[in-house]
Amino acid sequence: MKYSVREFLSIPSGRGHRFPAVRVGLGMLLPLLVLIPAGRTDLTMCAIFGSLTGVFGRSEPHWRRLKQQTASGVLMVLTVMAGVALSQAGRGPWTVVFTGTLIAAGISVAADSLRVRPAGPFTYIFAFTATSAAPFAGSLVEAFLTVTASTLLAVLLGVAGRLHARRHSPGRLREPAARLGSPRRARRLLVHASRYAAAVGIAGTVSAGLGLGHGYWAMLAACAPLAAVELSRGPARAVHFIAGTYAGVLFSALLMQVPWSAVQLALLLAMLQFSGELYVVRHYGAAMVFLTPVALMMTGFTHGGDVWALTMDRSLQTTIGALVALAVVAVTTPRHAGSRVRG
Repeated sequence: MKYSVREFLSIPSGRGHRFPAVRVGLGMLLPLLVLIPAGRTDLTMCAIFGSLTGVFGRSEPHWRRLKQQTASGVLMVLTVMAGVALSQAGRGPWTVVFTGTLIAAGISVAADSLRVRPAGPFTYIFAFTATSAAPFAGSLVEAFLTVTASTLLAVLLGVAGRLHARRHSPGRLREPAARLGSPRRARRLLVHASRYAAAVGIAGTVSAGLGLGHGYWAMLAACAPLAAVELSRGPARAVHFIAGTYAGVLFSALLMQVPWSAVQLALLLAMLQFSGELYVVRHYGAAMVFLTPVALMMTGFTHGGDVWALTMDRSLQTTIGALVALAVVAVTTPRHAGSRVRG
């Protein structure tokens, strides 16, 4: 316990994290600065989620980052389009819970098989559930073109430093070929996917059963600790997520008192995303202080809401999801699994 408290209160150096954060922040800002003057703020959520492709493979060599971001970009486009289609169909919360559970399991297997990092379906579930919950009056073609263009921009920004890198590290070795699949690895992928499905499904069911608004936040909170479960960091990740989200909710409540213009909101979200990316690897709790307002305020381009109700709802849903995740981790993780690293 003493080690955990000491670890929670310490933040490692930010060396090596600034350039990736700049890439992600620019990837979010530039599409918004195109859509806002064009009067298409209804497409901003599609652009924002496409830009989050930039968080994948952020610390990898350029060619490996390209491989990871291409794979994750395809998954991102698919999940955003699924969410937009569900929004247009006007489906209820139970359909979102059921579909989100299937997506969580499927994306977990796909992302782990492709060795995409950060691991797990958290970002994709965020994209699916948020777009499915937001009203969308545009066409599916417009949504597809927007999320695809934003995704491609994030990938281009990810490899933009390749020419500079070749001048300074021409002898970088290629990544060894991935090991062929084995029954043991396949079983581990399925077990991990079942954890996500159970956590997302249970959290979403509890939220929908209680009739709470914004039920997708409970589903997101249930995803957050699971990527680290086989490294014995699941409980610590849940603590970081809860504490950081609570602080982020308070921060959001303050920020939402300001009548931001569309351009100001775009700049603010890009800065918050940049700040979150500075800390997400070093201290997950600190990162959530900045990333929570992004999640809460990105809908400000299309519709508003009662600030107090929104922040209280987010806090309650976070608690539900994180507690469900901890229960799933406790039930499904063997005692001696902590020393194993997921392959």
